[in-house]
Amino acid sequence: MDGNLLTESRNLITRRGEVTFPAYLPVTTFGKKYPLDQLIRPYLPRLARGVMVSYYYAKQMSLELMPKVPIFVDSGGFVSLFKDVKVCTKNRLGIIEIAGDSGVEVIHPKEVLELQEAIADVGFTLDFPIPPSMPLQDAKKRQKLTIANAHWALENRRRRDLPLYACIQAWDAQSARTCVKEYVQCGFEGIAIGGLVPRSRNLELVLAIVEAVREEIGELPLHVLGLGHPAMVRRLFSVGVDSVDSSSYVKYAVDGKLWSDSQFQLTNPSPTDRLNLALYNLAIATGQTLPLSLTEKMFQFVRDKAKVCN
Repeated sequence: MDGNLLTESRNLITRRGEVTFPAYLPVTTFGKKYPLDQLIRPYLPRLARGVMVSYYYAKQMSLELMPKVPIFVDSGGFVSLFKDVKVCTKNRLGIIEIAGDSGVEVIHPKEVLELQEAIADVGFTLDFPIPPSMPLQDAKKRQKLTIANAHWALENRRRRDLPLYACIQAWDAQSARTCVKEYVQCGFEGIAIGGLVPRSRNLELVLAIVEAVREEIGELPLHVLGLGHPAMVRRLFSVGVDSVDSSSYVKYAVDGKLWSDSQFQLTNPSPTDRLNLALYNLAIATGQTLPLSLTEKMFQFVRDKAKVCN
């Protein structure tokens, strides 16, 4: 890619604007499966420096619904963990085969890259998460295919203004080093670590993997996929992570919960309740402020609901 995407203040340059690090990227979806995301979306430019959309939902995004902030599109490789889904090898690349009523759907690195080049401001290579319980032989196979897909995407990228993050899948610090060494000095604009969500309760392991990767990549931007609770995010930022993405802010809201108050819990929250909670959670995560009118409304909302809860 021509030019340096990082300024001295560590800003990632995209065609839709700059993303200042450290950055919390809220995950959003398109389609009808998660209607709360549609209600939240108008507020995203105010509260976030960018958004993350998974490949599956990005396919359902129309131009008029695109958020007016940089759009990060990951590969959707997490579906490889689902039932009736296989990771296969084709021409030395890794592909995903999803069995359905209408036949087998195939996700190929080419399809992922083409969609990213059409709508994304930042792309992530097609990777295959490695569950903690996976046998070592299978884990190594998934890592090898993840690496092959990353190099294929870099070699076949046509949009020169699309920052491309190479994805890491590993099971410990040493395997993370093995993976990332295949990427350094190759021309990737960033590195992303996946597969940490099922390991999130082992903070020592998570931080060891992150620190190992940071040592290997120097000043390249480092993203962690899927970890977004504020307490975890603070630890990740403290050891050199530049950005994270998560849907936790909205998942908490759906359950009637606030990040800032572990004692707060709504029973059967309404759609409006969930919207208010999601926006408040997101403002906490991103360090942004809500519009004054919404802030006052939120404070009153919390006070009123707290009385009910008590």
